[in-house]
Amino acid sequence: VSTTRGAASTDIFGDPVPGATQRALGSGFVIDKEGHVVTNYHVVPGASSVEGSFSNQETRSAKVVGTDPSTDLAVLKVDVDAKALTPLSLADSDAVQVGEPVVAIGNPFGLERTVTAGIVSALQREVSAPNDYTIDHVIQTDAPINSGNSGGPLIDAQGRVIGVNSQIETANGGGGNVGIGFAIPSNTVKSVVAQLLDDGRVDRAFLGVTLQDVEP
Repeated sequence: VSTTRGAASTDIFGDPVPGATQRALGSGFVIDKEGHVVTNYHVVPGASSVEGSFSNQETRSAKVVGTDPSTDLAVLKVDVDAKALTPLSLADSDAVQVGEPVVAIGNPFGLERTVTAGIVSALQREVSAPNDYTIDHVIQTDAPINSGNSGGPLIDAQGRVIGVNSQIETANGGGGNVGIGFAIPSNTVKSVVAQLLDDGRVDRAFLGVTLQDVEP
């Protein structure tokens, strides 16, 4: 999944460069024969155009069906013949166990269709979404994922998606993988995607208050 968006750019004199654009690269996977693709929200915000590249080297434009910053998920739609699509099934992430072998597929650093392997390192982690909401029940893995893997699938030994690769922990502010990656669990993906396909958004209830200790 590649996106193009306007970028604030200046020349060596600090003057704006008209028409400057910025390209970003992420990953995604097909979930049905209608051409819906799941990726991360942080891959597509502000994009003026979105494209999806398939394993046969074919590239098609995509439209954003809906996004959910609170879980860092987005659904795209590509116009591709159903016969050319191979959807991936979503597993029950509640049944995932620590130590299970997993495979991550994506485009790290622009290296298309890279496959890396590892295990489920931990469960029930929490990470921050792009809007600073907390994403619960996150899967931790040591399968190497890096910039460009965002939105790609984390797959179990049966070829089912157990999570969407979204974030990594880095050391000393570096940008590379240190063996700690996080994937949004497939059960969260199921719920969010269903709502995005119906309404293009996810509605949530919240209390709208904050708590504070009261002094005597």
